[in-house]
Amino acid sequence: MISEAVTTVAIRIRFSGSVEAERFHITPRECVRLLTEWKAYLGGNGAIGGEYAFEETDHPLVMSLNFSLIAYIEPGKVY
Repeated sequence: MISEAVTTVAIRIRFSGSVEAERFHITPRECVRLLTEWKAYLGGNGAIGGEYAFEETDHPLVMSLNFSLIAYIEPGKVY
């Protein structure tokens, strides 16, 4: 069975205390939401994180992120 392809953005997140960044795939719409809330956090808006839907392998994955535990977020290629 062939399913419709999902467009994703590769995003790297390095968590505080970790040497290597981890790569995740996220839909463009969810990426915009994550980056908007991350920038608000960096600007002192009081946002502390949230739940974001990532597209990993063959199924979606919802992850709760606490921004105070993230060193940086770097968006990458669109697939």
